[in-house]
This record gives sequence, C-alpha cells and structure tokens, in this order.
Amino acid sequence: MAALLAVLLLPFAPLRAAAPEERDPMLARVFPSIVRIEAIRLRPTDGRLTKEWSGGSGVVISAEGHVLTNCHVTEDGDFFRGYLHDGSQLEAVLVGQDPLTDLAVIRLNLAPRAAGAPPLPVARFGDSAALRVGEEVFALGSPGFLAQSVTQGVVSNPSLVLPEQTVGKMMLRGEDVGQFVRWVLHDARIFGGNSGGPLVNTRGEVVGINEIGVVGLSGAIPSNLAREVARQLMTTGKVVRGWSGLTVQRRLEASGKGSGVVVGDVAEGSPAAAAGFLPGDLILACDGQAIEGAEEKAVAHFHRLEASRMPGEDLEVRLVRDGAEATRRVRLVAREAARADDVEFRTWGAVMRDLTQRISRLERLPDTRGVWLENVRPAGPAGQAEPVLRRGDVLIAVEGRPVEGVAELRRMTDELLRDAPKGVRTVLAEVRRDGARLSSVLELRTASERNFPPQARKAWLGVSSQPLTPKLSARLGIKAEGGARLTRIYPGTQAEAGGLQVGDVLLALDGTPVAARRPEDTDVLARQVRQYRAGTAVKVSLWREGAPRELTLVLEEQPVPAAEMPWWEDVQLEFSARELAFDDRIRLQLTTAQTGALVESAIPAGWAALAGLRADDLIEAADGRPVTSLAELRSSRAAAVDAKRDWWVLRVRRRGQTLLVEISLKPALSPR
Repeated sequence: MAALLAVLLLPFAPLRAAAPEERDPMLARVFPSIVRIEAIRLRPTDGRLTKEWSGGSGVVISAEGHVLTNCHVTEDGDFFRGYLHDGSQLEAVLVGQDPLTDLAVIRLNLAPRAAGAPPLPVARFGDSAALRVGEEVFALGSPGFLAQSVTQGVVSNPSLVLPEQTVGKMMLRGEDVGQFVRWVLHDARIFGGNSGGPLVNTRGEVVGINEIGVVGLSGAIPSNLAREVARQLMTTGKVVRGWSGLTVQRRLEASGKGSGVVVGDVAEGSPAAAAGFLPGDLILACDGQAIEGAEEKAVAHFHRLEASRMPGEDLEVRLVRDGAEATRRVRLVAREAARADDVEFRTWGAVMRDLTQRISRLERLPDTRGVWLENVRPAGPAGQAEPVLRRGDVLIAVEGRPVEGVAELRRMTDELLRDAPKGVRTVLAEVRRDGARLSSVLELRTASERNFPPQARKAWLGVSSQPLTPKLSARLGIKAEGGARLTRIYPGTQAEAGGLQVGDVLLALDGTPVAARRPEDTDVLARQVRQYRAGTAVKVSLWREGAPRELTLVLEEQPVPAAEMPWWEDVQLEFSARELAFDDRIRLQLTTAQTGALVESAIPAGWAALAGLRADDLIEAADGRPVTSLAELRSSRAAAVDAKRDWWVLRVRRRGQTLLVEISLKPALSPR
C-alpha cells in the first residue's frame, strides 16, 4: 500500500482547469456518443445457464454503429441493447471481446432507424501517452443504468500497475488483466454501470475506457491500447497475439537490485521449452528493449513486448542464467483463449466447456480432448449418475466412443436420444478425475420428469369448510361434539343444487357424526365423503339459523386434479403451462367464463421468468389472439417461431389485473 500511495503522491505542475464556457461545448460534442448498454448474461448455476440482467456503458466509435465497452460488460452476454443519447434504443450484437485487456466491441443494428435520421455521433480518440499527472479529465457513462452522466476529476497516475500484494488480481474469463494493462488512475468518480464509458480530456477526446475502482479512485484502460484492440476486433472479431509459453514473475530479492523478470514456469511442449528456457532465468530485455521498472510493472512490460509480436515471428530474449548472460530466440505461436464458452446440455443436466491448453496444463491433463464439466444439476442425469458426475470432471467417452469436444458430444447425444424409448437412454460415460479414469452409468433424458399417474375418482362434495371447534360451537350456540361449518359453496355443483348455504354446519352424514372439532381437522369432512361411491344420495344432518335440518344430496365425482390436466413444457423459453383445473378456478377465484392456459412454473432466472412471467399467471391471449386452451397457446408459439419474430407477447391475468409479458424468442429460434 505504501508503494501505491507513493504513486498517487507524485509531484506535478498545476494545470489550468477548463472554464465552464470552454467545457460545455466540449461536453455537448462528446456526450451524444455515450451509449447505455443493456445485456442479458448467461451464468452456470445448478447445471443450467441462468439468465440475469446487467448493464454498462459504451462509446460510439464508428458511423456504422460500433460501440467500444468493457469485456466484463459483454462477458457471457446473449442479448444486447443500446440506449442512445436521444432516447432511442437499438438492439446490438457482439463483434468481439478481449478478456486480456477487458475490452469489447458491440455493433448497433441501425436498420430500424428512421429514414433521414442524422448519423451517429462518433467520439474521437486522444493520445493517452500524452496524459500528465494533474490533468483535468471527465468520466462519462450511465451509473446504475440511469441516464448518461458525467463526473470531473484529475489524473492521479497515467500508468498504474496494480500491486498484487495489496489489491490482488483482476481475473476475467481466465485471464489476468493486470498482466497487460497499465491503468490511467484518476479521481473522477465512477459507479456500477459506468464500466465501459469513456474518460475524456478537456478537448473532448477519449483518453481511456473506465473500468475499475482502486482504493476510492478510478482506473481507465488507456485509449492508445483501446484503439488498437478495437481496430482488431472490428476487423477480425478477435485479437491475435504471439505466445512463447513463458510465465514470468517479478524479480526476486535474492537476485539483487535491478530490472527484469524471472521465468517462473515454462509450458511443456511450448516454443519456450523448445528454445531451452528454464525456470529461474532472469530476462533483461526483449528485441533489444530493456524490461522497464520492477515488480508488477516489469511483468506487464514483458507481456506487452511478447504480445506485440505476431505468431510465426521470432522474439529475441536477453537473459541471465547462473551469472552469465545469453541470448535466445523463440518462435512464437498464437495465444489461445484461456477459457471456452459455457454450453448448456439439458439432456445431461450440466453446463460444459471445450478444454483449452490453459485448462489442460493447470489440471495436468494429457491433451485437450474431452469436455470439461463446469456445473452439474444435483437432480439431473449427471447429478444422479452412478457414480455422480461433478464439476471438474472431463468427459472423454460415451458408450465407448471418444468425445473430442462440445460439438461432438452434441451430435453424439442427439444420435443416442433420437429413437430412445420414452425419451430416456441409459449410457456408459467415461471421465477423467484426479488422474483416474472412471466409468459412470446415467440416464440421458429428453422427456419431462413430471409423472403423475391418474388416480381413481372418489366421491366429492362441492364445498369448503372449517372445523366446528368448542369455542366456535359455543359462540354459535350449537350443541354438538364437532361438525363442519361451510365457508364456500362451489358454483355449478350438486352441493349448490341441493340447497347448501354458506354458514351451514354439517353435523352428520347418514347418521355418522362429522368429527371435526380441532383446528387441524380441516380434511375430516372430505375424508368422510370419500368413503362413498360417486352418485350416491346421502342424508345430511345440519344446523342452520339456530335450528337443525336435514337435506338429501347426491355426491358427485371428484373433479380432475390439476396434476392430471394436459400439460406442456416449453424447454427453450423455460416455463410450463397446463389446462385450467377446477381447483385452479377455486384457488384463483376465476369465473367459469374465464378461459386460458395456466402457467404452472417459470424456472427462476430463465427466459420466461426474466421477461416477467410467473407461476399462476393465466395466459388469456398470445400475439393479440385469444387463448382458450393449451393447444392454442402452443400453436401461437409455433407460429411466432415460424414467422421468425423476435418477441412473443402474452396477455396474462395475475390476481385482479391483466398485464402484457414480452418474451424473447431468440432461444427458440436458435435452440441450445
């Protein structure tokens, strides 16, 4: 921390602050290029990719709609929308992202803009290398996903390297961002949602992309680095860098004072291993450029020098080994991604990834063949396998066939389940775990696990009731050892036709007392009724308005329970619905005239739940057409997908009101 404070207290010459009359035109020029970014992120949880809203900021860098932002804003993103300064909003797609520098580019879809709309305001880059301590800067963005805003400050340090001992590492998709980035430290406040917004100078030039908070201050990625990364992302969708296979660390105290970095690890089979590098080598220079500074700053400098070379080029390294200087040349290869994308396998109940060289080395795997299990649902096929599969297992074979990667596993799974009886197939899977090869038996499933066998229909009385407790009996003046006080008569039932009324106390059926006298005896009347056959006429003894009475009622067949109603699961949109049951109408206080399909469940953090759909919502209309049955709901969903619509609009009744729910059809148009 002392070292960091020393950096913050560097002496500087005072600079003239921009006067308001100079500043306002500058902000008016750059402010319209700010974009508020909305994203839906997919995160592995309980064997599935859960969905969550997130937001950030960005800046327009091309008239074609390219927006520069942070990689941690776009990371794991599946849907993007940009909100412009004029209040308009446009959907966007990810062009590319670079975790090593925490930068990303999305592109706005300009097609929906009105004909004759003015061109997008494009921000202008400035020279971050020209920044000086004390120079006035402005941080622009959308804190808390609110409207665009600005904060003012000065540069505290134009080239900060975070000390790992006090601040730690910033890891993103398996990459250590601090290996590469030297931040512009400033005191213009940034908040959650400001990430990806520009840091501008008094001329309105972008000199950084705001990213982090550091002990109460703010850090921005220098514009010179951001501009080059953005150029490559816009051109090829990725950033290509050379890689030697060396892992370096700050110079050891035991090696004396001076500059340079120490080789900590040499990746097996890498170019550096072929060139003869060894752990403990002290690297002094690369391509004639001396390693600058000490500690983390020197490590970051080495990585920048290495990455400045392209694959296939040679990197000349001057080093010291056993007190003697030597020069070695290493032919670089392309640096690959540290981590692959997550892929959800619903039929396995797991989220999986392709293996990378980085994961293979860290986990001491013999190669990159197989699939990494990142997350497993305990109640799913992988979580119920024998033995149970778990995070960190590497799936290498299914039914004796080698699994090369995620794409191969997808094809293999589809083939195994294509003609599987009832959508279930028992398979033998082979996994690597802690150096061993395990065999596991599991059931792959496409069919729903919902299974409620039909029940025999019992006799039923269309009422609800409460027990006649001693206190209630005394208050009502009824001399009886229990009974059932009717609280509701269901419309259209034999109970209504037979003349039962709310407030009646049923004392006996065919002379057998209704022994409900404790608060917990709520089911006594229903159990007693179920002893009869449906269609039986029964003599009911009851108490009404202070006097005993008798009625003869016909007991009818129990209505079809909710568990046996026609049911449908929308796997892509992650909700299930069914036909309305009699119990649903009673519980939700629906009239017999109200129709629709009832939402049984909306998986938490799923697509439907993210749109606002909830269990017990009654879907009354879909895309403007009435829904009177489950079949009509399914037909509307299929028609929307066939028409390649982006959204499916449902009108639902929730308690005493209706509302519209708009669900993205993207997962249905491109099923995972």
